[in-house]
Amino acid sequence: MKHFRIVDEDGGVIDEQPFRTADEAHAWATTHPRSELGPWILEEQVDGRWQQLAGPDRQ
Repeated sequence: MKHFRIVDEDGGVIDEQPFRTADEAHAWATTHPRSELGPWILEEQVDGRWQQLAGPDRQ
């Protein structure tokens, strides 16, 4: 399992969850109750560091 988190534009962690794939994590992030409250970024933990994946438009 990989570890993902949703972060707001100020760097505050909204929520964290483990998923098998980034696609699963993105589906979770886009349907999260807080996802419509403002800009957010999906991040994945890789080797102990957080890496930005995408925001709501999934770049």
